[in-house]
Amino acid sequence: MAKELPYFKFEPSEWENGNIQICSREDKGLFLDLCSMYWARLGELPFKLAVMKLCNGNANAFDLLMQEEIFAVEDDFVVIYFLDEQLGEFAKTSNLRAEAARKRWNNASAMQVHSKSNAIREEKKREEKKRVKKNSAFSFKNSLIHLGVEPEVVAQWLQVRKNGKATNTQIAFNKIAKQIELCSLSPNECIIIAVEKSWKGFEAAWVDRPISFNTKVEIKRKDILL
Repeated sequence: MAKELPYFKFEPSEWENGNIQICSREDKGLFLDLCSMYWARLGELPFKLAVMKLCNGNANAFDLLMQEEIFAVEDDFVVIYFLDEQLGEFAKTSNLRAEAARKRWNNASAMQVHSKSNAIREEKKREEKKRVKKNSAFSFKNSLIHLGVEPEVVAQWLQVRKNGKATNTQIAFNKIAKQIELCSLSPNECIIIAVEKSWKGFEAAWVDRPISFNTKVEIKRKDILL
């Protein structure tokens, strides 16, 4: 028996003024037993089962109750109208509750999907910001290479700057690039001189005479210190 239906409604006035009062005390007790069986089975009570359990197989025990239309038998099943009304009300209420629960569940599922979608979008935004920030981050090394300095030369000069405790900021690069622009030598030649002389910076004024680069200065890869 469902917990939602532990008992049925019993109206004393209906009992007091109904046809049941014509019946004997034995019939009244039998009817109450019949109501209990009927309610416990949610209105699905075969008449033969009621006869066997309540009357030891004697169907005549129900004659007076049936004559006074206290209950009826339809298609070999017991029918108790006032209990059917209550079962119908409960079924209607249960359906409404079930529908409300389904709506709540659907709404909750929709909200959950929406929340997940928002979370995914926010995560994508964060990843995109990281990617843009990473790609847009200044690189002293790459800036020198883009300026025209060979990677091997850049690597050695970065070691010189590290030993001199120089910071590789964009401001520092802009100043160096400006000095290289003022110099008659190529950017690569300027930085080679800075490596040879262990200069952590570079200024055009430091190059006091033209330097011939007919012989290329060889930078051995084994000497590169990143």
